[in-house]
Amino acid sequence: MKRVWMMGLALLAVFCFSFQGNGMAASKINEELTVEKAVKLAADWAATKSLVQAGGHYKEGEYKTFTYKGMSYRFMAGDLDSTKELMMELEKSLTKKAARQYVKDSGFIRYKGKVAQVEADGGSLLEWNKATAKELKSSKHTKVFELYVPIAGMNEIDAYQVTYEYGKKSGWRISELPVLVTK
Repeated sequence: MKRVWMMGLALLAVFCFSFQGNGMAASKINEELTVEKAVKLAADWAATKSLVQAGGHYKEGEYKTFTYKGMSYRFMAGDLDSTKELMMELEKSLTKKAARQYVKDSGFIRYKGKVAQVEADGGSLLEWNKATAKELKSSKHTKVFELYVPIAGMNEIDAYQVTYEYGKKSGWRISELPVLVTK
């Protein structure tokens, strides 16, 4: 009986160590931010920003405007009309802090219980999904890349510096919004 118990304990130890080793290897893979992943995250952010600037996915008859403090605003579409929904969308690409900063800088307001934004046309010719990148700085939980983003229909490229931060629960996210690098 003692022999069976010892073998069981040995098997349990082997199982635990092998499982722990796999977990550590998987964690390292998840923590790695490659050039390709940095470009994808920036392209995802550009798509999210475009969606948010457009007000979300409006259903027929949902687009409503109003005047507040002399400016024309529009309510966000139903998929983004609460602070929680807006933040959840932004935090797919941004850290919580960067998402809050974006909301503040973009002038979103709450009006009659819903999120609204200044009515404006948006859009961008930047092709973030075709960008290339070069890592500039790296530490365990922060990386800075320079991304070279083609401009659609032109033979030009804009350079942006993008800072990423690793969170245990969220993984890599943009922690500082892309900044155009002066030429």
